[in-house]
Amino acid sequence: MRKAIILLLCCGVLVGMAGCGGNTAPPATESPPTTISKIITAETPAEPIPPTTAVEVTEKEKEPTPTESKYQAAEATVTATEPITEKPKEEIKPTAPTKPAESSAAENIEPKIEETPKEEEIYAGIQWPEVDPVEIERLIIEKINTYRITQGDVAAMMLPGLTEVARYRAKELTTNFSHTDIRDVCKELKYGEFVDMTLYGMTAEDSYYQGYNREAIGMGEWFGTAESMSDRIADGFHHSKGHWSYVGSSKYPYIAVGVTKANDKWYVCICMSKENYGG
Repeated sequence: MRKAIILLLCCGVLVGMAGCGGNTAPPATESPPTTISKIITAETPAEPIPPTTAVEVTEKEKEPTPTESKYQAAEATVTATEPITEKPKEEIKPTAPTKPAESSAAENIEPKIEETPKEEEIYAGIQWPEVDPVEIERLIIEKINTYRITQGDVAAMMLPGLTEVARYRAKELTTNFSHTDIRDVCKELKYGEFVDMTLYGMTAEDSYYQGYNREAIGMGEWFGTAESMSDRIADGFHHSKGHWSYVGSSKYPYIAVGVTKANDKWYVCICMSKENYGG
């Protein structure tokens, strides 16, 4: 700047000395500095201001340039800390793994729900349908008659009243599996022909009811359908010579079968009668 001012002063002196358009030199009363000051004021604005106004300011250049001033140094430290913001914290979100945790918990629960039916299948084994004892009774009589007819004997006739006696005996077998009656079943049910023993010189307590002549009893852990169970029961009596000697004999044309289940076992009583004592 000083060099430029000196050059301008020199130029002004030369102009003043040389004159312009034949004009004479200014009178002695005018001081040369006045002319110099006018030139300085006229030339000074021509000097351009640093390029801060001409160049577009970027975001980095907007920050104040550090100088030796304490205030500017403080501002520089502030701008230095501005890039450290909370943006990295917002980008890193540790709460994201919560959804996988829920899915993993659900996966851990699912195998437990699948294990329950497996344990039940192993424990229970094959689940057979409920079998109606009445259906088994009917099928046993049907199959016994098939064996009787095959060997040349007549089919036995089922008596409803005698069937109640056979069922009563089947229930007694669950606690006393023998041919000895706990109670006189025909006397208890008043089924059959009444025999008055007082006519023979005995007491009334000795009197009884004649309802049937022979019985065949059986017990087994049978399972399956009514069809399969009746096959096994009828086949068992058919292959027993002692039982089949009267169950399969034409001497006993009347039959009744009682079936019941207790203690995971099936109990069967077949009553055979020579006569129809009570329908």
